[in-house]
Amino acid sequence: MKVGKITIQKPADVVHVLEKIEQYVAVILFNVILFSLFWQALSRKIGSPSEWTDETSRLLFVWMGVLGCHLAQKENIHVRIDAVLLSLPKKLQLLIEALINVVMIGLLSMIFYYTFSIVQRKSYTPLVTLGISESWLYGAMFLWTALTIIEMLAQIINIVKNGEVVRAWVIEDSKNDFYDIKEAE
Repeated sequence: MKVGKITIQKPADVVHVLEKIEQYVAVILFNVILFSLFWQALSRKIGSPSEWTDETSRLLFVWMGVLGCHLAQKENIHVRIDAVLLSLPKKLQLLIEALINVVMIGLLSMIFYYTFSIVQRKSYTPLVTLGISESWLYGAMFLWTALTIIEMLAQIINIVKNGEVVRAWVIEDSKNDFYDIKEAE
């Protein structure tokens, strides 16, 4: 299958395309936030402050944070203390990683479930200057939990199949030094 200039031949290609889209969306969100804050400062300086910039920045920052959390989970680079874990044998490390992922999937599933009521309650509360429902702000939790659960399931599968935590089969992992975990070790 061909999508634009990219030919998709295997599941890893689909994952690569989705990850690239996610990265582009994060960059776009960052630039819109930057423009919004610049416009806010400029409009205040000229004596006619814009009302929409603060809420727009806040809303987009939450959504950008969601994408950043997912990208950090994908690379397994969240801040954590793993001195004890790294001193254990490799198989025990992998078992503990898999168990942590299972527990996290359970917790994230609960967050996903309870987010429904939060979003419903906030659907009647508008963001004053944007005129949209506050549920757009809290709806980011749906995306965050769904993406993170999918990523943790992929990591569990990778632990079982390949005996490693970070997915090395993603195209970018083998081509780019930034993603090359094996070289860094």
